[in-house]
Amino acid sequence: MLFSQITFDQACPTNRFLEEMSRCVPWNLFETEIKRHIVRKTGGRPAYPLMLLFRMHLLKTWYGLSDEQCEFQCRDSLSFKRFLGLNIEASVPDATTLENFRHDFEPIAKTVFLKLDKLFEQQGVFISPGNIVDASFIQANSRAHKDPEQNSDQDADHGHKGFGYNTTINLHSDSKLIRRIETESNRAHDSQHLEKVLVGTERVVYGDSGYQGCQEALIKRGCKARIVKRRQRGKKGEPTPDLPLRDKYMNRLIVKTRVRVEHPFACFKSVFKVARTAYRGLERVSSQLVSVALAYNLRRFGFLARG
Repeated sequence: MLFSQITFDQACPTNRFLEEMSRCVPWNLFETEIKRHIVRKTGGRPAYPLMLLFRMHLLKTWYGLSDEQCEFQCRDSLSFKRFLGLNIEASVPDATTLENFRHDFEPIAKTVFLKLDKLFEQQGVFISPGNIVDASFIQANSRAHKDPEQNSDQDADHGHKGFGYNTTINLHSDSKLIRRIETESNRAHDSQHLEKVLVGTERVVYGDSGYQGCQEALIKRGCKARIVKRRQRGKKGEPTPDLPLRDKYMNRLIVKTRVRVEHPFACFKSVFKVARTAYRGLERVSSQLVSVALAYNLRRFGFLARG
């Protein structure tokens, strides 16, 4: 072993999170899928390994970095270099190379995401019943114009929270792993996106009061609908009647489980810094958020693997 490598191993600080990720992430699955869908050009200077770029892409997402910041941290941080499998003298891909890989990977992110979900299912992660459905607002990468035809992002739209997109997820209530994610324009109500995120094997579905109109559809699917009930508006000039005590009690029970769906969205916006989209256009925004959900599931799976 080289002296520089010995010095590197001794000087490198312990990063518990990255060491857990190195151990528990099914790298072989990702390597197979990425090499199958991303074709490298032949000739010229030898390209960086695809898995090296994929690991950099995960670091960029987990730590909420830009491409330039990720390049700097991979050059500067010893723990990042160890996670990438590089020695202290190895060269690191630049920001442009990482950006090009990101553009190649995000269109296939949904395929890789579903493969990972199937692996979790085979490992028995989703044995316990219970799924939670919820939506969150993601701000568009451009400002809205008074004339809708002059908006630089034609797929984004106004909603009660602003100008942007609506992201709906289906979360396994016990493991807090995302099973499905769909992004649509902000113009439609949250309940209209429910069908797109259902897996088909749900037995119990939790949701907030915005999904009250979906209860019959869930019951027809054989699901128990655990939807928060809200007060019905009273007649004109009359106060809104209060909820019956039984409904209040059921709401308290439902909310204790339903609140878990807020954790992934908090991770997206506070940790991964994805409160605002990086692209314009529904197709690219949707691919970006699937890629973020994939990174979240790997991060969450590492926590579950601790036991």
